[in-house]
Amino acid sequence: MISRSIALLFVVVSAISGMQGASSPAQSKAIKYQEARRLMWAQFEIVAFGSDRARLSAAAAAAFEEIERLDNQMSNYSDTSELTYINRNAARQEVIVEKELFEFLKTSVDYSKKTDGAFDITVGPLMRAWGFFDNKGRVPGTDELGSVMDRVGYKHVIFDDRRHTIRFDRDGVELDLGGIAKGYAVDRAAEILKTSGVSSAFITCGSSIRAIGAAEGQAGWRVEVTDPTKRGRHLESLDIKDQAISTSACREKTFESDGKTYCHIMDPRTGQPIETVISATIITDSGVEAEVLSKAVMVLGIDKSRALLKSKPGARALMYYRQLDGGLGCERLNF
Repeated sequence: MISRSIALLFVVVSAISGMQGASSPAQSKAIKYQEARRLMWAQFEIVAFGSDRARLSAAAAAAFEEIERLDNQMSNYSDTSELTYINRNAARQEVIVEKELFEFLKTSVDYSKKTDGAFDITVGPLMRAWGFFDNKGRVPGTDELGSVMDRVGYKHVIFDDRRHTIRFDRDGVELDLGGIAKGYAVDRAAEILKTSGVSSAFITCGSSIRAIGAAEGQAGWRVEVTDPTKRGRHLESLDIKDQAISTSACREKTFESDGKTYCHIMDPRTGQPIETVISATIITDSGVEAEVLSKAVMVLGIDKSRALLKSKPGARALMYYRQLDGGLGCERLNF
């Protein structure tokens, strides 16, 4: 049986618990608006500051509507989503794809190329083989895993830019946007809030966060990163402003077999769950990039991640790993 940790990977201090320090008379007039909805199998929450509650409420409603639209389009758990239609038909014929989704899928595959396949949206068959889709964790046999790996790899996805079509070059290829869609959702929500005139807001869905401006009366939004091995223990305080942050960790979904614990984060190149890095937190300008990199660096490990992040000077990473003595080690990249 797969165990799921329900604890948030972040604790948002400034947004949820209130601001530190005294407020000036001008600052005290700001209204705090807060609303949460469950979408994309996660709890999305928006905290925003402004002078007009009705305007903040309308902006949040528009942002949530956009997240719901993306959920309906990109879910591979829904029989009626566009992504499900692609997965069912693209091996048999070219499938015409809505323009925004087409461009997003191309961006996802571009990230696969940039990370040498450490991040890959064709990982769906692997997740099924290891039992992470139906919460019945299992270790696949060698022959089964070999067959699955024949269907995994971004090179099996073929795009036609002129006709906006996608096709797969073999049966059984499956797209899974679970490792990137929430980052896109918080980015889109942030765009809608800013277009609505909101200059101070925080969008969070547990493992992915996007900040607009700073918390009222503060230099930024403070986030506490929690210990991947001990629930409730905080390891690091991070302040972000107009940035995104995402954490991936092995505690989210795991199962045990023959005394060994298996993590739900897969190395798409080998078909095996990762073993070395147990948590990675990325700070960057984009929710999409933060989500992608938080998975990719866990797969690549510390040394290769250091090389990857050199090409992204604006991105910072906190990587936690188990030391030989059983303790928790931390590597800080680009800090």
